[in-house]
Amino acid sequence: MQLEYIDAELFRRALYLASKNLSDNRKIVDSLNVYPVPDGDTGTNMSLTIEQAVEEMKKMPENDLKKLADAAAWGALMGARGNSGVILSQLFRGFAAAIGSDKKILKAKDLANSFQKGVEEAYKAILKPVEGTILTVAREMAQKMQVESSKNKDIIEVLEVTIEHGKKVLEKTPEMLKVLKEAGVVDAGGKGLIFLAEGFLKALKNTGDIKEELLPSIEKEKIDNKIQFEEVELTFLYCTEFIVESKNQIPIERLRNSLIELGDSLIVTGMDNLAKVHIHTNHPGKVLEEALRYGELRTVKIDNMKLQHQEYIAQKEQNTPEDTVKETLIISVASGEGIKEIFKTLGADIIIEGGQTMNPSTESILSIIENQNSNNVILLPNNKNIILTAEQVKKISEKKVYVIPTKSFPQGISALMAYNPEEDIESNIENMMKAFDNVVTGEITFAVRDSKWNGHEIKKGNILGMVDGELKVVGSNCKDVLLPLIFHMMEKKNGNLLTIYAGNDINEQEKNEIKDLIESNFPDLEVEIYEGGQNLYYYILSLE
Repeated sequence: MQLEYIDAELFRRALYLASKNLSDNRKIVDSLNVYPVPDGDTGTNMSLTIEQAVEEMKKMPENDLKKLADAAAWGALMGARGNSGVILSQLFRGFAAAIGSDKKILKAKDLANSFQKGVEEAYKAILKPVEGTILTVAREMAQKMQVESSKNKDIIEVLEVTIEHGKKVLEKTPEMLKVLKEAGVVDAGGKGLIFLAEGFLKALKNTGDIKEELLPSIEKEKIDNKIQFEEVELTFLYCTEFIVESKNQIPIERLRNSLIELGDSLIVTGMDNLAKVHIHTNHPGKVLEEALRYGELRTVKIDNMKLQHQEYIAQKEQNTPEDTVKETLIISVASGEGIKEIFKTLGADIIIEGGQTMNPSTESILSIIENQNSNNVILLPNNKNIILTAEQVKKISEKKVYVIPTKSFPQGISALMAYNPEEDIESNIENMMKAFDNVVTGEITFAVRDSKWNGHEIKKGNILGMVDGELKVVGSNCKDVLLPLIFHMMEKKNGNLLTIYAGNDINEQEKNEIKDLIESNFPDLEVEIYEGGQNLYYYILSLE
């Protein structure tokens, strides 16, 4: 079978099956986590990202290649979760940007050029690209596709050769990254990309129907995000969402201003000739009529919120009036009831549920930020795998967003404690940056598989002690690990205050025993223990 071009219908079907193939194999990708700790989520994040790309594409009734690619790119951008999801969204964005508005089919060379553009966009998204990751696999595959498409018109053969080359590059990633070699795994993101490409190719080879219902739904209840909220009396009944499409670049600010008097909770974000609008209004017809001045409308969705109970508005604990503008709003990502309560007590206005294995999407963070009545937003991601998503939100938000790149809950708490509402935003950002960088974070968790890491032989079930993400201690129980872990933390910083956040499996007796043990061995340390309530990590420690 020879295939010389892909039309819109085939592109749609191929992306469906690519999503399904990654979803079917996401646990394999998750298991390739470099570190044997229970937070492998690369496959899940990539699956959720492409699922939203597919969902956005499903809303397109017509088979227009450019519109389908743009819709998929938009969905991936909004659905991006974790570093791997953000990189994947940029691959889609570049791919779509390379397709001309008059393009009806993609030949082998067109496919190669679009993929190459996607790789270029993905590299731009990373401040310091690291070789041996999904970026390397994508770049090598794009280069191979360029070469093969220049001498072969058969898309299937070009993709077959490209995927085989990608697999060989993937197998070499442990030689490029020491941590991969030590752990005995290939790069998880690269593996996920191969699964996507294989699913795409399978659709091109399959002449039968690919039904949308074949796409499994990932257990979103484990990763969907919740915010602290109160249900309030609705002023506007209709949640109205749609996309505006134009042949020219859409003036986002002008569009936004034209709708602002027609409701509240207005979000207008855009990408080139596309703009997505979300508004709560009592007159959806007027909103649609106004938007028609800027282009054609598609994927219009109007819900009666009172009847369907679909919308809740985040409210401040002090019940600040809705028309009061708070100059600076602080939003923190956190998990564990105790840890969330600490952030709220210290002044965080909104808590987004998230952390290890729970990476909020671009859209979920963006929606919360855009709905707030404030001039400045300070965002504390508190996890290394959420920082890139936070930076993406910063780029596309209508608000002035400041990302404090905190990698742990202790860093976020320290940054928040440095915030002074009496000072200007620039001084606060400077102080918060200094504060979080002055904290040493310790974590005690368990190994989910046999592995080698940082010179340690690890068996499944071992207790692991880490300092700022680096493995330092391996033991059989928490008490064996605790004291050596504190020694390593103190080597990094000679602090005098040790704060411990106990996980949800730790009872009161264990907490008291741990405190007595530390105080008897470190008499100069002031020790405080709080109920953190976090999953997966028995203890999270902070040394200042």
